[in-house]
Amino acid sequence: MPVSFDSPLTINPNGCLTPAGPLGLAAGETGLRLDIWILQDRAACMAFQLSPQGDRWTMNPDPQRDHFGEMFQPGAAIGMGLLVKRVDATGRIIVEQWNSPINLVAELKSG
Repeated sequence: MPVSFDSPLTINPNGCLTPAGPLGLAAGETGLRLDIWILQDRAACMAFQLSPQGDRWTMNPDPQRDHFGEMFQPGAAIGMGLLVKRVDATGRIIVEQWNSPINLVAELKSG
């Protein structure tokens, strides 16, 4: 499965997100860097990982440094990603970029 975002994503109490999704590396590929942005009309967050590994990725953007604008609201958002990977057998570098619609949902309150 190619790299993408999970949807829906839950808005945390800080009004930001913990984005995650499948990494999509094929056998013989090594992740070098993964950058993501999640955007709404008045909110955005970004995060990156060096050397992403495994079948899935998860990022924890810092609400103070990596979140811009207002808090996220439930509803539609856009995820943008950039994965840089190496094909180990040849050393060839491949860059994949994608956009994906994401649904944001409010965190369920207990009680």
